[in-house]
Amino acid sequence: MGQKKPIILINGRINRQVLPLLEQSEAFEIRDWKKSTVMSEEETKEAIVDADALIVSYRSIISRDVIAAGKNLKIIVQPFVGYEDVDVAACTEFGIPFCNTGSQSTDTVAEMAMALIFASARNITRNNQYAHSGDWSSGKKVPFLFGWDLHGAVLGILGMGHIGFSIAKMAQGCGMKVLYHNRHPRKDADHNHLIFVSDAALYAQSDVVVNVLPSTEATKHSIDMSVFRQMKKTALFVNVGRGDTVKTEDLVTALQQGEIKQAAFDVVDPEPLPSNHPLLTMENVIITPHIGGSTNKAWKQKGYAAAQNILDYFAGNPLHDCINPEVFQKK
Repeated sequence: MGQKKPIILINGRINRQVLPLLEQSEAFEIRDWKKSTVMSEEETKEAIVDADALIVSYRSIISRDVIAAGKNLKIIVQPFVGYEDVDVAACTEFGIPFCNTGSQSTDTVAEMAMALIFASARNITRNNQYAHSGDWSSGKKVPFLFGWDLHGAVLGILGMGHIGFSIAKMAQGCGMKVLYHNRHPRKDADHNHLIFVSDAALYAQSDVVVNVLPSTEATKHSIDMSVFRQMKKTALFVNVGRGDTVKTEDLVTALQQGEIKQAAFDVVDPEPLPSNHPLLTMENVIITPHIGGSTNKAWKQKGYAAAQNILDYFAGNPLHDCINPEVFQKK
């Protein structure tokens, strides 16, 4: 009898770019949940019992109980970035490496942040609507034709990881001065003319504040009214980090009361926003439906990278974007 193939469980709809690389290897048995829904926690616990690898579906909860049920589980991967729904501590406890695909869309998300900044500074969405509506041809006067210049403006970045650093370099190319606040100063920041400041100094000095913070217990709702009140009245607030780092009701109030002038974000809390949410009626707000990493190139790269991590694990090769590399120190 031939050796049993490792079992890969897919617990819901995923980036289908994952499959070709795994199928071509013919080294695995792939159990693909092809329904339009995501497996429930109980369904996942039952299906994961003899699985060797798990590919996480978007919007699925991978709890400690799910991970503990995977008696043969050796690796968990996901072909997207945010992992607040995965119990990484439990992965580490059970010696299971968990990998996302964060490095595959760094510049893609940074470009999205810059797109939101450009669109806000020049009132692109409102001017586009003005041109399409016929008001332009009729000569109707509007107050939003004039925007403001990025060249010479100050950009403040909250969270100077890979994405934050990419945003900083793009902003510098536009002639912006870049400040940043992070848990620790970046060693490569000084010679790149990036200025580490306190969070209070960043809020006070920045014309644009870009949030790239991850979702953690410490960051949840950390951007609240007390923060907005420290920003310039003319400030633009941009969020391409995680939605729950911002207290949404405080953002609404800050915009209504003029604590800040504009907001633009690709991530919200809750997501999606209810159709009657006040943010959706504000003309000084731009919202996109979490498309920061959604380009054809980035999508393919993330699918490929997730599959490659599974291949690499079973081949004994190093992993990429491993969130808990300490599991290898325990073995």
